[in-house]
Order: sequence, then C-alpha cells, then structure tokens
Amino acid sequence: MRFALIGLCVGTNHASSLTGSRKSTSASSSLAARLTDSELTGLLEQLIGQSDELVKRVQDLERVTPKEFEVLHYNVLADQVGTNKLPWFCYGAGLTNNERKELHARFYAAGDANKRLLDKGWPGWARGVLSDERIQAVQDYDRRCFAWESRAEKLWQAVSSHKVGCRVRSPDIITLAECDHFDDFWRGRFDDAGFDAVWRKRPRQVSHDGCTIAWRRSTFELVASGGYNFGSRMDSQSPDRTCAFALLSWRRDPTVRVLVATTHLARSPMDEDQQMARGFQYGSLFRELLAFAGAHDAEEVPVVLTGDLNAKDCDELAGTARALVRLLSSPTHPLMWSVTDVPTPPTTVTEERQLRIDYLLYQSTSLRLTGVGSLPKLSSPIPDEIHPSDHLPVSARLVLKPHWAQVEDDARQWLACVSGTTASRPLSGDALRVAFTYFDKDASGIVSLVQLEAAMATLGFPGLDTEFVRAALVHAGCYNPSTAELGARLPWWKGKGIEEDRSWAMNLEQFVQVYTHAVQHGSSTSARQLEMAFAQFDDDDDGVMTTEELRQALHRMASAPIDEERLQVVLDELSGNDGKITIASFGDWMMNTYKSFLEDPSRVQDSITKWPDFVYNQ
Repeated sequence: MRFALIGLCVGTNHASSLTGSRKSTSASSSLAARLTDSELTGLLEQLIGQSDELVKRVQDLERVTPKEFEVLHYNVLADQVGTNKLPWFCYGAGLTNNERKELHARFYAAGDANKRLLDKGWPGWARGVLSDERIQAVQDYDRRCFAWESRAEKLWQAVSSHKVGCRVRSPDIITLAECDHFDDFWRGRFDDAGFDAVWRKRPRQVSHDGCTIAWRRSTFELVASGGYNFGSRMDSQSPDRTCAFALLSWRRDPTVRVLVATTHLARSPMDEDQQMARGFQYGSLFRELLAFAGAHDAEEVPVVLTGDLNAKDCDELAGTARALVRLLSSPTHPLMWSVTDVPTPPTTVTEERQLRIDYLLYQSTSLRLTGVGSLPKLSSPIPDEIHPSDHLPVSARLVLKPHWAQVEDDARQWLACVSGTTASRPLSGDALRVAFTYFDKDASGIVSLVQLEAAMATLGFPGLDTEFVRAALVHAGCYNPSTAELGARLPWWKGKGIEEDRSWAMNLEQFVQVYTHAVQHGSSTSARQLEMAFAQFDDDDDGVMTTEELRQALHRMASAPIDEERLQVVLDELSGNDGKITIASFGDWMMNTYKSFLEDPSRVQDSITKWPDFVYNQ
C-alpha cells in the first residue's frame, strides 16, 4: 500500500498535465515548483503514516467483525441437455398427461439411444402424437428459452446478484451444477467479476458439463482443491458423476478456513429405485470428504455442502447414509452428524414436477444461518423468458460461530434432548464432554441440578420436562429415590441446598447416561431418519427384513470391501434367533450402538483433564 500511495502522489501531477486544462496544468506546475525536496519527503511520510493508520484500523475492524459470507448454488441446465425437444419438457405443445406418457414410452423405446443423439431423435419419436403445428410450437419455444445464446447472459445475471430479504446481494461463494461452457464463458465472467474458480468435469466422455466452485478473490484464497467420481447406479462400473471440493482461507486471517463441496446425485427424484443409489452416493461423499480434509489437516474446518441432490427429502438420504456408517463401522466426516438444511421452497418447476431438490447444507456445529435468499413463486414451468434454467438458484448467508458459541450450543443441545424437546442434531462424544465442562463451572467433576438451573437462564432455555428428567436421572443412578419426598415438596430445580446433596447431581459418566436414556426414549429426527433407512432396505415393504435382504443391500451399497466376519456378528445381533429384522429391532440396535460408543469408559476417563483446556483456552 505504501508504494501505491507514493506512486499515486508522484503520478497525480503528471496525469493532470496530460488530461487537465491549461489552467489546472499551470497551477499544478506552480505548486510542484514551490515544493522543496524536504517538503515533498514530508508529504510522502505523512501519506505513509496515514496509510499505516488506515491498515491498522481495518485490521481492528476485521478483528471484531464476524466471518460472514454468502453462498449461492445453481443448476444452470447444461447446454448439452438444454433442449425443449425432450418428453419431460415439450413446452408450447399443450400436452395432456396421456400424451406425455406416450412420448416418454416412445423416447425410451430404444433405451438411452435417443439421449445420446445430438438432436435427441427429434422429431421422430414425437410424430404420431404431436401434429406438425405442435412440433413447430415446441421448436419455437426451444429457440426462445432453451438455446444457449438466449440463456447465457441471463444465467450470469442470476448468479452474480440475488435478493436476500429486500436487498440485492452479490455472493461470496458460488457453486454450479450442470456447468458446461466453463472455458469459453464462465471462467471469463468469473474473472472479470473478481472471482477465482475450479471446475471438475463429469468423467463420462460424452458429457461436457461438471461441477464448479467459485469464490471472491478479495475475500478468499484457495488452499487446495480436489474431488472424486462415482456412478449413477450402485453397481455401475463406469463413473459418470462427480463431486468437487475446495478448501478456502480468509485472506485477512489465513488461520480461518472453510471447506466447500458440491455435487449432482443420481437423476429421477420420482424414481424410488434410484433413492437407494442416492443414499449410497450421499454416504460415500462423507467418506471422501473425510479423506480430503485429512490430507489437508482440515478435519475441524467447517463445511458447506451444496448440490442438486435429486432427493425429495434430505432426511431420507441422511438416514440411509447414517445407517450404512453404523452397520459397516465406516469412517465418516463429522459433518454427517451435524449437517443442517437451509429451508427453501420448491427449486424446480416443470409441467411434470414441482419439487425441492437443490440444497444448501452446512455444518451447524460451527456455522450459523443468518439469512436465506428469496425464491419467486412460479405459476408456469421453467425455463421461460425470465428464468434461464429448469432450476432456481438457492442462496444463504452463513457466519462462523465463535468458539464459545459452539460450546454453548453443545450445552443447549443436551438440555433440549434431556428435556424431551427434539434436539436438532445428535451429540458426539466430544460434544457431550464439552457440554459437561460448560455446566461444571467449579471444575468439581460434578454437575448439580442448581448448576443446570443457572445455565438454563444463561442459555435462554425456557424450562425442562421434569418428569422426563426425573426418569433419566433415576435410570442413570444419579437420583436417589429416598429424596423423592423432598422433591415433591419443593419445586423441581428450586430447592435450596440441593447442590450440596450429591444424590441430585451427575458425574460425567452419569451425564452421558442421562443423555443416551433421553435419546433412546424420546422422539428425534434421527429416529425418523432410521425409519426411512429401514424402508429403503426392506425390498418387499412388508415391515420385516431377512438378514439376507440386508446383507445383499449392504453389498450393493458398500463403496469399500466389507468385513464379512463383523457383518455376520451385526446381522446376528439385529435378527436374534429367527433371522428376521423388524423396525423395532433395527432402531434398537442402532441406538444401542450409538449409546455404547458414547458410554465407552475409555472415552470418558480422559475428559477430566482434557476438556477444560479445550473449552476455556480458545
């Protein structure tokens, strides 16, 4: 900055002598003539001092400014597949449902052959269903709304600015699905707008599109990029889809990083057979994300995951992925247990469907949602003259949680679960130890009920379901029934002197047991997700699985070799003696696995010395 200011000072008079009027040139020359070398040096030193002060003030401002950023994701409809001459579009023809079904049947009569043709076999498969006039109407609509030349600039406008509330914003991070024309269009637009970008092509040779991650270069700097490829079906030997990763750091504070991932999962969200494939793909994403993060010392870096997931319900994907991790003891990224969905309306509207399949997901342990971009209410299918894709862009504003906010959130999650309120995410063993340390203010190794009461006020927690808490305390052995009479006489949590009565308090082991008891007997999002996963594994939908059904499903979905000996142990535990697995036994086994992991004594003992330093010395 110093050299820039010196150059500016020296060059100003020169610039004015070339472009200013004769009068201003004369005045500038006169002023320059009156300045001695020492006066000019003094002026430069003054400018340098002011620049140093400006840098210091900016740094002070950034030191207290939260790390907030805007993310936008958009499936831009690849030029290669962006044509109205497909049976799921054919806008302008005024199709009936029966006519559309007939067009689908004709289009797929030769397998995928028509899809591979440049003209998609048009209009051969449409003749006999559509008249020449209706065929012409489809072609006219195609030229107006599907042709790349008519869509390209509209796509850029949709990406480069968007509305959040009543304000128009420009995103800091942009991810694109079905992105082709990267070198001849997108790269130049990004560069001119001050963005750097990475693009990862789909591995299928005939495909031209891929996934893109772009970031504002004045805010972020690329640390590393990568990704992996996968197949559209579980048994596919030829990968044809991809996922891209980008690890970014803040330019002003390189110690602060964020990891961005974006993907496009198997198509046909209405096809239930493809849902299991998407669950497999979603689960493998977390394994690959862990490998990438581990290779770059970024396991603790907050993650943003975006994509066209082609899923009507993200919980269904999460349930299948989490079940796979537990059944196969697979390593996975921590994001899996704290992934949170940015709420949006439907993101794709055609004459065939109106669905929400484009997602912004974030790691709620370390990121907080502060804003969601608005989406238009559509009365007609897209693309059209205004909307250049068959998807809408989704956007959100996120802020990195300070360390202490993360600690408080773990404590709040424990209270929410134990009170009988559905917790938004399951707590890991580490998170439980952080929560215990938060409540254990005096570092005594004991959390009393009075300490919980004080923490509730600090955390803004409204209150607890006392009967639920009482049952959990009895189960964990940290409530002495002999004191029940006292508890009946005094309002729960309000009895004076109770903090001195150890029968009303918990050590770390009991604290974990209270939580697992609450998880096991309360309602939760995790339980709903497991029910969805069971339905995916239950091929004949009769509510009962055989061990062979589950074994075959796991072999189809596993992305790494399976330990057959351990799998047999798991199947035996799940089925008991009759070889049958019910939703109840499936859920109980999953919960007991989680419970055993959290209550493992070897994981509890190291906490008394480790976690106070982690919680308070940040």
